[in-house]
Amino acid sequence: MKRIHKFLEKLKENQLDGFLVSSEANVTYLSGFTGDSSLLFVSANRCMLLTDGRYTEQARIECPPEIEVFKWKDNKRYGIETYQYIAVECHLRNLGFESSVMSFSTWEMLRNGLHEVELVPTSGLIENLRMVKDEQEIAALRTACEISDRSLEQTIPFIREGVTEMEIVARLEFNMKNNGAGNLSFDTMVLSGAKTSMLHGKPDGKRLEKGDWVLFDFGALYNGFHADISRTFILGQASDEQRELYALLQKAQHEAVQASRHGVIGHFPDTKVRETLSEKYLPYYYPGLGHGVGLQIHELPFLGQTCEARLVKDMVLTIEPGVYIPGWGGMRIEDTILVQDQAPELLTNFPRDLMVL
Repeated sequence: MKRIHKFLEKLKENQLDGFLVSSEANVTYLSGFTGDSSLLFVSANRCMLLTDGRYTEQARIECPPEIEVFKWKDNKRYGIETYQYIAVECHLRNLGFESSVMSFSTWEMLRNGLHEVELVPTSGLIENLRMVKDEQEIAALRTACEISDRSLEQTIPFIREGVTEMEIVARLEFNMKNNGAGNLSFDTMVLSGAKTSMLHGKPDGKRLEKGDWVLFDFGALYNGFHADISRTFILGQASDEQRELYALLQKAQHEAVQASRHGVIGHFPDTKVRETLSEKYLPYYYPGLGHGVGLQIHELPFLGQTCEARLVKDMVLTIEPGVYIPGWGGMRIEDTILVQDQAPELLTNFPRDLMVL
């Protein structure tokens, strides 16, 4: 309940009688419930997980006893009757909600059905709490990253000329599941050759050829927490330009990682990348340097040239500078890191030196 107590302080600061949590990740963060199709109502006097018969048993196991597991009234899932009951029972004058999550149709139903309750849109109240991880979250993230590292190491011998991108994806995903991943953090990306210039390209039946860049972007999901790692290899033989770019980007990523310390402003690591890359490659540098990671693969803060958020100890971030040249190819080196007072802890540790396979 420690997280809910912290959130209640936020409600008090914002003079909110109650709050309706719609985001699945935020419901999990505050309640411990890992199912879906459920909402969380939070107030100073009563906390209720609103769910249906599919999840009541699971919810009672996962949620602390202070959170009441409440089935929708009259079995009307998301029906106004449940909200009306809560409004009366909890003497609500106002109700906060997640403005970027709640659908317009739900908002309209609440507006029409709760005549005496002011609906108050909010943004980022829970997400700001989630930016700094506790020991339990860090332990899960560390395990997710260890699984990812080990799985990539086991996949390397499978990478050879003639193998398709999708065959490599299948082998890597098998290795992650076999090493203990509950699922995948996101769709595994393995790209080769000129396709590597597409930041979020899709792997397909393309066969690897000598001289190709081979770009990996993937992560294991463990106990609901995401790892995120990217590595770029060269198959068979590296050209002088490939070696030049790799050396520059490896140095830039190292500088950005070392700059990601407690107290710095979020645009500072991006500045270190720009100072390291040559003018030749700066036009092809994608300015989204990294992001928070945890219960979601993309969380606050989002690092880059315009980021004004201050980094804080125990934030978990990705640092992933990349250079992408259309028609030629691209590369990225990405690690998940834990912000500390001095040098951050690298949670992903697969080697970063150039590997020609």
